[in-house]
Amino acid sequence: MPASSSFLLAPKGPQGDMGGPVREPALSVALWLSWGAALGAVACAMALLVQQTELQSLRKEVSRLQRSGGPSQKGHEYPWQSFWEQSPDALEAWVNGERPRRRRALPTQKQKKKRSLLHLVPINITSKEDSDVTEVMWQPALRRGRGLEAQGYVVRVWDTGVYLLYSQVLFHDVTFTMGQVVSREGQGRQETLFRCVCSMPSDPDRAYNSCYSAGVFHLHQGDILSVVIPRARAKFSLSPHGTFLGFVKL
Repeated sequence: MPASSSFLLAPKGPQGDMGGPVREPALSVALWLSWGAALGAVACAMALLVQQTELQSLRKEVSRLQRSGGPSQKGHEYPWQSFWEQSPDALEAWVNGERPRRRRALPTQKQKKKRSLLHLVPINITSKEDSDVTEVMWQPALRRGRGLEAQGYVVRVWDTGVYLLYSQVLFHDVTFTMGQVVSREGQGRQETLFRCVCSMPSDPDRAYNSCYSAGVFHLHQGDILSVVIPRARAKFSLSPHGTFLGFVKL
């Protein structure tokens, strides 16, 4: 009777080969967890070491480029190039993935210098019967610089250079042909620069025609220029939009 009672009071459960409870699975799980944590820590340490090595190499490369003043080959740009030396357009082009362009050189003081010009309009005319010509007296309508000066019926050149000359006369005359001659006097000689000739209607109500001509010439200091109409008592418009004379230094 006592023997059977002790058998009934014994703990129940799975038994191994020696008759005791099985605990190996729980131990295996704990070992695997501990090994995984150790491997993860080792991997993190190696990754940090690799990152530090790469960062150190990059710092050395940047220092080398800064000491050498940039890349050896011309035309290559780098993000750390001094952006304040570039225009806003270049920075925007870099952001958009385009090749930045260098800022244009600022114009020099000589390039900023404005060109001399003189635009003249008529204020009076003089007819010479003996020489069969009509001369025009001019006044400045627009002037810049001191390279030219209007002096009554002539224009004097003070600054040597290449000039664009243009002239126009709006005739109201029934003479079959009308026109003007632009001439230059200087350096001991007189020469015709250009002339313009146009046909005129015989009907007084329709006898309107403008004669325009232009050219580029090298003028010298002291030259005197004039406009002459080779007709005495020539009839033409004195309006500033119909008759004018101009010079522009190129």
